Amino acid sequence: MARFSVVIPLYNKRPHVDRAIRSILSQTLAPQEIIVVDDGSTDGSYEYVQSLEDRRIQLHRRGQPGPGGYAARNFAIERASEEWVAFLDADDEWLPHHLEDIAEAIRSSRQAEELVCVATGYRNIYPGGREEPDIYSRSRKGSAVAFLDFGQFLSTWLAVGGSPVWTSAAACRKDALVKAGLFPAGRCTRGGDKDMWFRIATLGVTALDPRISAIYYKDSVNMVTGRTSANERHCMCQSIEAMLPYGSAATESLLRKVFNLEVYKYAIRTIKTAGLDKMAWQGFFATENPVRYLVLATLSSRLTDLALRPLLHFHPRMRRQRLEAASRRTVAAPIEPAADSRSSYHQGGSS
Repeated sequence: MARFSVVIPLYNKRPHVDRAIRSILSQTLAPQEIIVVDDGSTDGSYEYVQSLEDRRIQLHRRGQPGPGGYAARNFAIERASEEWVAFLDADDEWLPHHLEDIAEAIRSSRQAEELVCVATGYRNIYPGGREEPDIYSRSRKGSAVAFLDFGQFLSTWLAVGGSPVWTSAAACRKDALVKAGLFPAGRCTRGGDKDMWFRIATLGVTALDPRISAIYYKDSVNMVTGRTSANERHCMCQSIEAMLPYGSAATESLLRKVFNLEVYKYAIRTIKTAGLDKMAWQGFFATENPVRYLVLATLSSRLTDLALRPLLHFHPRMRRQRLEAASRRTVAAPIEPAADSRSSYHQGGSS
């Protein structure tokens, strides 16, 4: 049976972290250790975890927050003692059978030695209570676990319109995470999770289990997606560009398409709230998607930005997204760490 270290990055998530940790402690297959890395929380999150009496919980504290929790996850991965590392963000939740489902997928693989990552399905919960399963689970409902090589992984990415792996529903081999280079701390502020799952998929087989075993809460306080801008080059661009010269013709085509997909999605998200910087879509492969290339070039025009912004403001979908964002802000405003905060660790050492 697979053994797990659980990693939780934590930064000002006091309203949610107790829910996340309770869901870990309620697993039908218990993890061997729970590594929580706090990035200088000022809302009582650190003190709450410190008060928990469970010998499996290891609480560490870093002095300054890192974008996306990447550095905190890397800190924990390096200290993990088990073969498999499972991830849970402090504002999300696992269903009781999550780790058992992942262990079952690992056990059922005929390519166990090549398996580098396992991800299950998850349920999105939006402000107001609206729920829906992730797109992969919806499209593969009732299907068996899929074991994908890198080419199949890219094809699935394109088929569902995004990464089929979500962080709080994923578990990976520790040695594969290290070999892949860990999360891109210092290289980007958003898109780093996708970049991680993309890079680790190059090392072996990724298993996708469409059974839902995790919950993604879209109404959480202090969400990274609400604190960072999408008007920058996607984190995956550099990884894909580095890989292109070494792939087969078929793989190169898939890589270019994934590159364009993620860049275009970021660009469309950006134009809803800000002008589009040309740097954000630098390297877009026009021959793969000439129409989308023209759209990006047009959206980068200042005149187009001035003309479209008022129209987008009144679009029904944009209105709903603004209301959801406002709902998150009213729950609790982000709290910045004190400027003079210093690193200290509980049950851990200094980095």
